Formats: sequence, C-alpha cells, structure tokens
Amino acid sequence: MDGESLQSIVGELRQLGSDTARVEAKRTIRKIGDSIWATVSAFSNTAGGIIILGLDEANGFSTSPDFDASQIIDQLKAGLRGPSAKVLPQPSATLDQFVFEGNQVVVLEIAELPAAQKPCFVVSRGKENGSFGRMGDGDHKLGTHEVYLLSNIENVSREDYAPVENAKMDDLDPVLVRKLIDRVSSRRPRAVVGTSGQTEILRRLQVLATDTEHPTLAGLLSVGKYPQQFFGQLMISFAAYPGKSKEDMTQGTGLVDSAVLEGAIPDMVDDTVKVVLRNLRHRRVMRGAGAEEVPEIPVEALREAVVNAVTHRDYSSYAQGDQVRVELYSDRLEVYSPGGIWGRRIESIDNGMSRSRNQVLSKLLTDVEFRDRSESVCENQGSGIPRMRGVMQQSGLPAPGFRSSIAQFVVTLSRYGLLNPDMLRWLADLPGGERSNLEDQTLALLHHLDSASLDELRLQLGVDTSEQQVALQRMERLGLVGYSPSEGRYFLQVHAQTNLSELERAVVDLLEKRSELNVRQISVETRRSVSHLRPVLRRMVDNGLIAPTAPATSKHRAYRLAQ
Repeated sequence: MDGESLQSIVGELRQLGSDTARVEAKRTIRKIGDSIWATVSAFSNTAGGIIILGLDEANGFSTSPDFDASQIIDQLKAGLRGPSAKVLPQPSATLDQFVFEGNQVVVLEIAELPAAQKPCFVVSRGKENGSFGRMGDGDHKLGTHEVYLLSNIENVSREDYAPVENAKMDDLDPVLVRKLIDRVSSRRPRAVVGTSGQTEILRRLQVLATDTEHPTLAGLLSVGKYPQQFFGQLMISFAAYPGKSKEDMTQGTGLVDSAVLEGAIPDMVDDTVKVVLRNLRHRRVMRGAGAEEVPEIPVEALREAVVNAVTHRDYSSYAQGDQVRVELYSDRLEVYSPGGIWGRRIESIDNGMSRSRNQVLSKLLTDVEFRDRSESVCENQGSGIPRMRGVMQQSGLPAPGFRSSIAQFVVTLSRYGLLNPDMLRWLADLPGGERSNLEDQTLALLHHLDSASLDELRLQLGVDTSEQQVALQRMERLGLVGYSPSEGRYFLQVHAQTNLSELERAVVDLLEKRSELNVRQISVETRRSVSHLRPVLRRMVDNGLIAPTAPATSKHRAYRLAQ
C-alpha cells in the first residue's frame, strides 16, 4: 500500500458511500472494537482485504485529529500475534501508518489464508460461532456447513465409501452392475484377478463396503436401482424460467418446464440432458451430404457440467438434504452443485489437473457406463472443463462461467454468442474508432455480466493474462472501460440507453414502481450483492438513467429515475 493507492481507495469509498467487499473503514479513535476481529476472520477466509482505521464512514469517510495511531498499532499487533491473539490461525498481515488529509490513519492489509489453514476464527467465540466470510460490504457469520467445508477443503471425503446400512445387494441394478464388471474385466483385468465371484469384485471396486453386502454411498449412487429411496434429496431438479431471472415470472406466468430426475447417476445425467434439450432451440446444420439439428448449447458441454456437479458435489451429512439444481433461463443455463470448489482455486480451474473431493465415486464413474451405450460417465483426467470450454468456443459461444462460494459451485453456459447482431449494432455506436476482436468481445462480455475481474474475463474469452490486460488498458484510455481498485473489477464506462443490460433494466423497472430506493434495498430486490451493484449504479448515474438523492458521502443516499 502506498499513499497514492490509499488516496484512490478512499476516493472510491466516498463516491460509493459505503465499504466494499475488499475494503472496510473503522472509525476507531484509541481502542479497537471486537468487530474488527470478525472482519479479519472474514477477509482471511475469503479473498483478503484492507481495513483502514481512523476513517469515519458515517461522516463521509473523514479522518479525525484525535486518532491515536500508535495505540491502535500496539493493539493490532497484540491481537494478531502471540499468546493473546484474537484470531486463529494467525493470518498474514501488513501494518502501515499514513498521514492522510492532515491526520493519521492505520492501514491493515489481510491476506487470504492458505486453504489448508482455514477457517480463521475469533478465539473468544470458538470455531463454530466465530468464523466469518465476506459478503458484499459486510461480515457474514459462517454456518455449520460452511465451517465444515472450509475445515475440510483439502481433505478427501470419506462419505462416498461409507456403507449405506439400510441398503443391500438387491438394491443394485443388475444391468449397470453387469456392464461395470464387464468393462473392468476387459479394460483393467488386474482389478479382478484373484476374485471368486461378483460379490468379491464389487467389494474390490468399493461398490460394496468391506466384509459386508451393504453398498457404499458411491456404489449406490453409481449402480443403484433407486438411491433416492435412502437419500431423497440426492437427485437433480430442473426448472425452465420464461425470462432472464426468476423475478421475470409475473402473476399468472409460471415455469416453462420442470422435472425431478432420479435414479443412479448415469440415468440422472442422461435424463437431465434430455429434459434440457427439449427446452432449447435447435438449428439445422449441414453435415456432409446430410443435415442435423444442433442445439444452441452443445450437448458435450451440457453433459459435462451435469457430470461434474454430481461427481464433485459435497455428499457430507450437512449437504445430503441439498440437490443438484439445473436452471434454464432465456439467455443461459446454470448448474448449481452443493459445496464450493474443492482442492484448488477457481482461477486454476482449467489447468487440466484432476482433483476430486469424492475419490471413490470419481474413480468408479470412470468405469460405470451409461445404460444404453459403452461410454463411461466420466474420465477423471482433468479434461472435463477444458473440453467444455473448447466445445462452447467452437460453437461461437462464450466460455463457461464459474462462480464459487464456500457452500456452492455454479457453472453457467450461455445460450447465444457474444457478438450477435444486436450486440454488433451496439458496438458500432460506441466511440473510439476501430477495435480488435478481443476488445469487442471484452466489451460485449462486460455488457452481459455488468462487471468482471481480470481472471473472469481472460477465462471467459480464452486468452492469456497479458493479452487481456493490454486490451483492457487500451479501452480504459478510450474511456470505454473503468476499473474499481477496491473491488478488483472492470465495468463499462459507456452504455447505450436503448440497450440496457438485464440488471440495468431490473433497476429501472424497480424505480418505476418504487420511486426511490437505496443500494441495499436494490440489492435485496435484484438478489445481487452491493459490491456488484455499485459500478452498475455509478454507470447508470453517469449515463443519465438514474439520479442520486444525496451526495456520495451521505448514508441517506438513494436513487430515483432521472427526470
């Protein structure tokens, strides 16, 4: 942190009128309050962050001549290190002292903890009640399931090879079992050497628990007749919505389609693909001397997203009441999997490495075949996500989008290409002269997403970091793109009023009905985080779509439609 960076961050806080997901201001004068340790825990467990002490949010993030920097630094050092530490494990932290606008402030930078050390918790409250995460501009106390997931983020699950005590051999599907044994016998014959029959083979493959005839959870899910008899929510739910969000459903307008997909994993995957395909548009494409109907989302990408969800989801007792959800909107498909990303960071999700929370299930599904063909459910070689990205881009679609929280992982597949005719017309009206294809794709993606980080952009567009940075820097110079340093996200600086994004249209519709709303009310109504909304609202103000009711420094700041 340097003085220039501090100036930029405080300026942004004042413009926004509140803290952000990565920056927290504390009015503290001589004694730090207990709330600071919740914030330290939240930043440590999420993506790191900055705490600025000596700034008063209620008074426009102003400084105070009474702020005692030396006392505050001594208290922070004592609370961060040594036997009287207020949080454990002790996070990596940097302390700086600045003179800012004539008064002193203290800046505490907290680094994210390594995955194996999480969660960081407030000692006085214990791990179960004192672990926090950062959500929007506030600290969120983690629930029991979230604490469990953080504590086991690099531990291989034992749930998938635990025996299902109420299940027996008769609960396995003989067709799927026979296909499994035949495939293993022909492709991996050493796996069955020395076995004396089907039961012993199934034990060796961990379809059955050792020395019992009870199926393991992995075995029941992979080749069971009806696993939902024992685990009612371990299924896939499907819902097709008429618009771009659930809120688009008005009175009298219901779901376009819905379904509950049950059975063993091979059957659930196939049935899910079928129900999604019947709700997608298809186009006729020439193939050699003939033609075929091609869905708007490639089948390979769709199947891979569903397979990943059921293979790598959390199967712990905390999550056995949660289902995999597949939701289709007018512009995209979203696949929700219980449990966040396991064993890696989302930035490295496409590096081709194979890591699985559920090792028995993952290995088993490389041998379990679909009912009607000699194709295994998955490869378990780290090729799934790169293949999804490849088939989407070959079809002229944006790369898959990935979002991960502590307790949930979401894959998004777009139903239309970025540079469709409407988008090309919008791009043609932007100032700045000629642009590269990557620059146009970046602008189109920011229009679609409202805001995005550098990693999100380069992963979506399939380019390396330096190439994406060059494109962003040029568009910043042209005044087309802005950057929020406190949130680490890029956003559009220009926007055609006649071509509003989904979120902008939702804000306009809300203000037409409610007349005046503050950012937190808009956040509740749109189900978007405050940090996600801020650059969008700022852009809408700049473009004359909406007007603020008070200065950025006012805690009473709200928004209304521009006159």
